[in-house]
Amino acid sequence: MLRTFTAVILTLLCCTVPAVAADKQAMTEKQLKQLSARIGKLQKGMRQQEGESRSLSQTLRNSEVKIGKLARQIQSLDKQLSGLGSHADNLEEKRDQLKAELKKRADIIEKQIAQQYQMGNQARLQLLLTQRDPENLDRTIRYYDFVNDALKKDMAQFRAKLNELSGTERELSETEKKMVVKRDELKLEVASLQRTQTERKFTLAQLKKTLSSDEKKLKQLQLDQKRLRAVLEEIEKSLNFATLVKDNKSFRQLKGKLPWPLKGRIKQNFGTVRNNIRYDGIWIQAKEAAPVKAIHHGRVVFSDWLRGYGLVLIVDHGSGYMSLYGYNQSLLLETGDWVAAGDVIATAGSSGGKEQNGLYFAVRYKGKPSNPKGWLRR
Repeated sequence: MLRTFTAVILTLLCCTVPAVAADKQAMTEKQLKQLSARIGKLQKGMRQQEGESRSLSQTLRNSEVKIGKLARQIQSLDKQLSGLGSHADNLEEKRDQLKAELKKRADIIEKQIAQQYQMGNQARLQLLLTQRDPENLDRTIRYYDFVNDALKKDMAQFRAKLNELSGTERELSETEKKMVVKRDELKLEVASLQRTQTERKFTLAQLKKTLSSDEKKLKQLQLDQKRLRAVLEEIEKSLNFATLVKDNKSFRQLKGKLPWPLKGRIKQNFGTVRNNIRYDGIWIQAKEAAPVKAIHHGRVVFSDWLRGYGLVLIVDHGSGYMSLYGYNQSLLLETGDWVAAGDVIATAGSSGGKEQNGLYFAVRYKGKPSNPKGWLRR
């Protein structure tokens, strides 16, 4: 299947290079939408032509696409909860600071009021009447005015801080209510994800049962190859007169220096042969939902589910270079989106009927497979 995948991508990449040379204008959004629609129509037609495993394959596809969407929703809810939690922590800190400040101001005001009470209006009047020196009298009057003004100012600030505290506590209460709602939403999404994963396991078991013999497995493999070839030929037709990425020599110049799409142990190397199929990429073991990153800037030319490869994302880097990311749990970008090196484009998984989580990663140049390890940092 992977050897055929290489042959099919060859046609796509060979078309990209002359297109780059002939026309360096970016593909329009309209063309990209038409491409996605044509691929969807093509896949639907092919599903109708498949044999015994058609229903199970469709069920597997539905489960894995649903898992991808749920994983994205859960990731979004996690971020929202994290943001609300940080906001709540800040509000609690602000509330505690306001309470401490209010206590200090209350103590100051209490002392000022006590002093005013001890002096009393009669004492103040007597003090003013007994003053013989005009200068002393003026200073005394100004002192009392100063004390009164200070008390009024402190009282006004106290009321303002009290109102601020009240507003902070209301906001904190509302934030905590939102967190409760988001946690409930998250629980529902996680439960739905777990149910869908269980359905997927059941479908995989049934699919394996239908492919118990080598002959049936070979037939299934040929169907996968036929589907992939047809899909990528459709992409080739659409890219024949359009250039997605400007001529980009920097990709070639960065050979051996490009970042890895994710961290993990390589479980299958480029060029290894298994079931009479030569592996034309690398399979990197990873934790479920580990972030998958683009190795270089470019534009997404494919973002969909393909049988045998699961949720797949293909990025055109220009100058005949292309990178492919398969077996993903979820895809975070759509066809036509631009990416920069290091952008998170997907999350690792086991789609395509795989039993272990990881990433299928491949690099092509003018249709020919190139060892990905030679392009990545050592």
